[in-house]
Amino acid sequence: MKKKIISFICMLTACVTLVCAAVCFSACGPKNQLLEENIIDDNYDNYYEIFVYSFCDSDGDGYGDLNGVTQKLDYLRDLGYTGIWLMPIMPSPSYHGYDVTDYYAVNEKYGTLEDYENLIEKAHELGIKVIIDLVVNHTSSQHPWFKSALNYKKGLGTESTYADWYNFATSMKPNYHQNGGVWYEGQFDSGMPDLNLENTKVRAEIDNIIKFWIEKGTDGFRLDGCLYYSSGMSLSVEFCKFIKQTAVKYNPDAYIVGEAWDGQLIIKQFYESGADSFFYFPAAGNGDIAKAVNAKSALQVWKGMTAITEVSGDYIPAPFLSNHDNGVGRIAGRMARDEDKIKFAYGLLSLFSGSTFTYYGDEIGMVSKNATSDPDVRVGMLWDNDRTGMTQLPPGASSEYIFDGVAEQLKDSNSILNYYKLCNNARNAFPALMRGSAERTVLPDANILYLTKTYKNEALNIDQTLKIIVNLSDVSKKVEDVEGTLAQSICVSDSIKFSGSTLTMPKYSIAILT
Repeated sequence: MKKKIISFICMLTACVTLVCAAVCFSACGPKNQLLEENIIDDNYDNYYEIFVYSFCDSDGDGYGDLNGVTQKLDYLRDLGYTGIWLMPIMPSPSYHGYDVTDYYAVNEKYGTLEDYENLIEKAHELGIKVIIDLVVNHTSSQHPWFKSALNYKKGLGTESTYADWYNFATSMKPNYHQNGGVWYEGQFDSGMPDLNLENTKVRAEIDNIIKFWIEKGTDGFRLDGCLYYSSGMSLSVEFCKFIKQTAVKYNPDAYIVGEAWDGQLIIKQFYESGADSFFYFPAAGNGDIAKAVNAKSALQVWKGMTAITEVSGDYIPAPFLSNHDNGVGRIAGRMARDEDKIKFAYGLLSLFSGSTFTYYGDEIGMVSKNATSDPDVRVGMLWDNDRTGMTQLPPGASSEYIFDGVAEQLKDSNSILNYYKLCNNARNAFPALMRGSAERTVLPDANILYLTKTYKNEALNIDQTLKIIVNLSDVSKKVEDVEGTLAQSICVSDSIKFSGSTLTMPKYSIAILT
């Protein structure tokens, strides 16, 4: 894989020195601050998940669109995001888009293929990668392929090219649905008939789809519903392998991240496919990070870190706090709508190696009014308190906003948004934070996490070691006999003080030392 260093100057308030070609930072003051970025051009990134429908309306029709995303790319890059994941952008009869009717077009509510190409061009100029949802476990029941196949099975038409592209039966089976006496598989619902992914013609078509979008400049894909590719686990893993091998034919650096909503053992098996990443659901929602914050437990954080590393092996972990389908709503709700806890949860996530994923709006503390409602998890992005350019609600959704919008939070140095920015900046500044192997020093205080993260890259002459000390408690703590230079402090409120070899750490604070 081609690798290079890309430097973006965000706001340099620290003295930076380069010693023996390793990235090291000299003493920084105790305040939260931004550092110079040192980004390696590999597939480790800070990703931001976007539901286009609810993100930014550029033309006033009430729907978010691709041009709206393009308008906000500067905002996302300033926050330290180096990748975006667009939820389904192809034509679909549903608001969510997970039932595609045309794999070679853009949903007309979102714009045109030209708009998509313009988005890609602007994103790449800013150093942002773009991946999109690849929904090929099933199509829409309105897709011409399925209509043709169903009519043939009903005896209403001549021979259909697509008759064996779906899984039909002559009698009822689990997760099968009936239409005019014909039974067909639909693991999600009757409007989403499953494709026969073992059919060589179906695979050839999927190859064409992948090629089409990569030739548009797409940097990779998020695979939807990996658990449902086949009734057999080995076949589902094999299909993920097919996707990865197909993508790298057209872009050797294509990034593939899969959704296997399950526990550690299942996710680990999916990595046998060779796909780059699989979302680590055990850390999200009510999982490892929420447990660690609520229990103030250093051990819980460490368990999460070691588990995700063991599961992903030599591949790229993909930890996240919330997304559109983890079933328990946004992270703000998991943190009892407590602003400091909301911030700190992201601070802990940022210490995990891999590519982190942020759900749109989490950076301003958006909540799900009903945590178990899919539409409520997809409400409009709050760009300012006046709701300028607000998109319409998804069908059946209700909204609630408990924190200020983007415009107001940008002006507040202590906002959730600026805390997210600080965390992303630290990940972009220290290669070892995103990629390093971690070791833990056990301290007597169960609320203090003491890590060492090390990253070596001979090709880039990087040999970096970081010491990371975290106060998980909600009171100030002192940590004695600390060696090194305080390179970055990440605090929810008060500042870290470093005097001699003693760190005085306010509640929910993170110290990064070189």
